[in-house]
Amino acid sequence: MKKLLAFLLLFKLSIAGASADSIKTTINCTIHGLKKEGGLNELPSGLFLYELKNGEAVSLGFQRPDAQGNCSFDLDVKEGVYFFKKAGGHGLDFKYTIYIKAGEQKKVDFYLGNLSIDYDSCVITKPNVETKCLQAWLEAMNKYKKETMQIPLGNSLVKKYGQFQKITASFLASNKTANTFFNAWLADKVYTDLQYVRAASYFRFGRVNTRYDSSAAVQSFYKPLYNQKIINDARSLRSEHGMELLDYTFGYWKVNEGSSQEKVVANYFSPENASKISNSTVKVAFLLHKMPGIKKYEDFVKYVQPNKNLFVTEKQKAAYSKAYNDLGPFAKGNLGYNFELKDINDKTYTLAGFKGKVVVIDMWAMWCAPCLAEKPVMEKIAESYHDRNDIVFVGVSTDGLSKKEVWKAFVKKRGFTSIELLSNHTESIQKYYMIEGIPRFLIFDKEGKIVTVDAPRPSDPAFKKLIDQTLGLK
Repeated sequence: MKKLLAFLLLFKLSIAGASADSIKTTINCTIHGLKKEGGLNELPSGLFLYELKNGEAVSLGFQRPDAQGNCSFDLDVKEGVYFFKKAGGHGLDFKYTIYIKAGEQKKVDFYLGNLSIDYDSCVITKPNVETKCLQAWLEAMNKYKKETMQIPLGNSLVKKYGQFQKITASFLASNKTANTFFNAWLADKVYTDLQYVRAASYFRFGRVNTRYDSSAAVQSFYKPLYNQKIINDARSLRSEHGMELLDYTFGYWKVNEGSSQEKVVANYFSPENASKISNSTVKVAFLLHKMPGIKKYEDFVKYVQPNKNLFVTEKQKAAYSKAYNDLGPFAKGNLGYNFELKDINDKTYTLAGFKGKVVVIDMWAMWCAPCLAEKPVMEKIAESYHDRNDIVFVGVSTDGLSKKEVWKAFVKKRGFTSIELLSNHTESIQKYYMIEGIPRFLIFDKEGKIVTVDAPRPSDPAFKKLIDQTLGLK
């Protein structure tokens, strides 16, 4: 009997503990300063919430405020860091953050000016001390970045960084809380952010296709980026800039290997750098960071699948399985999606209808400048095969059927010589192959089987080489 009572007590305690872990946390938000039209509030853009997770800020989606500007987020957390951003807000940086503990009910007010593209201010009712520390650090980081962008490269940057290092040391010393976990976490984040601003400075806080800080006078400043410890330090997972730090570091290595800008940019978006990371925790976080950008099943098999055993949590396994299953239909050799689209004369074309021909598809849109820049190159390549009857070049505009007449006039005016088809951007080829960005180029063999659904751009010599290989040419 005593054993039974002990068991029941233990069971009750375990249930109570589980409930404590899953206490719902709510963030109630109000947007102030909405425009008045006809006596009614104009609904503002959605309010996005991001969670700091594995070295990056992960979007949890958005809530669209009601006519009174109210919305809320329900979270199931123990303790964590979150960021707010106005939908369509300016820039990639966050202006407002909050530290949440399990069961907290927080009230947050955002103030929006008449011409504001972002919130003018954010007021958190009774913010905890952790939130105050985080917001102060976020503002210091944003200020440093803004000031750095306004000074010339070279020794001025080095001096500025040295001053910032002193500020961070003082900041940590004066921002100790009773929360020992938070103190350790904040120290790790500040350390990571210092490494990040050094690496990001080399690329002027832009993507790696921007100009580089290659002046000889400051090369010693960037030399610490060669340290392998940077890409294997789990502290990077405690900052929203952690994965950016890795991307910039790999980019810096690539530039200094003497790679062309095209190769540096390609490497920036590739998961192949995971092979350079020896820390399994960081490696998995990096692969999770890169997996949404993997468009080829073959790339997944080459760069991610060899690390399958490192995905150990249920969420990691689920993310791995989803990416694998999503890309499976796009594997080389699988039968391509049999689209059915019309040209400018309303003639219907299908992939199956091109059997016996290599099919090269160009996904583009009238508004897409990079797409239009590749068009003349594609036309020139198509012309080089004009004496063959076993290859066809097809353009697929994603401008939408509602733009049919405008699209027809555009195609005629430009004088495109390839077959041109029209599709809604959420349907047909784009939907099936989950194409989120254009231009995008796809190649199918004479049996309608996939060669690649993410070919190089026509301006890349590898594009024509791949077509020649598909045709069986040497």
